[in-house]
Amino acid sequence: MLQSISWRATSLTCAVLQLRQVTTAIASTTVHSVSCASFRTYATATADAPRRVHPTPLPGVRNSKKPADSRKTFLIDRYTYMLRHRPVMLLVQHNSLTTADTFALRSQLKKIGAPLTVVNTALLRVTLRCIEAEDPASWEAHHQYRSTRHPLERLVVGPTAVVSFPTLEPEAIGAAIDIIDRSGGRLILVGASIDNRLLSREELSEVRKLGNLDQMRAQLLGTLEVLRGAGLVQTLSSAATGLYLTLEGRKKQLEGGDGEGTA
Repeated sequence: MLQSISWRATSLTCAVLQLRQVTTAIASTTVHSVSCASFRTYATATADAPRRVHPTPLPGVRNSKKPADSRKTFLIDRYTYMLRHRPVMLLVQHNSLTTADTFALRSQLKKIGAPLTVVNTALLRVTLRCIEAEDPASWEAHHQYRSTRHPLERLVVGPTAVVSFPTLEPEAIGAAIDIIDRSGGRLILVGASIDNRLLSREELSEVRKLGNLDQMRAQLLGTLEVLRGAGLVQTLSSAATGLYLTLEGRKKQLEGGDGEGTA
């Protein structure tokens, strides 16, 4: 009797173990099938996904690459205004500027009409590339000028700030350079741009020696007056006088030759 019960218990245990093995195998097969199906579905969806295209602008709506009210669009607009309305710029690298340092330097530069603008390097480079576009922040500008390189880009490296002027004022430029040099290394002048022409530190030293625009105009007018009064008139008349004398001498030679032939 006991042997019969023990044999049945053993048989039942074996059946339970076999059932568990079958269940595990079925579950594993199901998971694998679902995973493969999911992967195939993802791959198909990825392959069939349409490429991103530029949105078609709506009438009266700005077609900017980023939302029109985003900070990136705001900064590109700000840099665009600076590049188009303040053509004289000193580019500097700033190092370890504290809030107090920035406030003090901005106050000094503001007194000479030269604001200090700490820029986002990447966005300033984007603006420089697209500056010829009507709207540098637009999808069209981003697509059209994405392979363009602006000469000023090579100066925009690392933490950058811009000291800008609305007109060429050598005296103010010299004062700004002095403020930069006295910053104790917090600002380092790397170059300048005047009407999109790059200038080195040495060329800036020559520019600061010039007078202001009124002084340069007065010097030019004085030079023109001198030329108009004597030198220029003499230069212009000398060629005509020489030509006249040459022709007159040739005429006398011909007349003399005719006289000898008649005699």
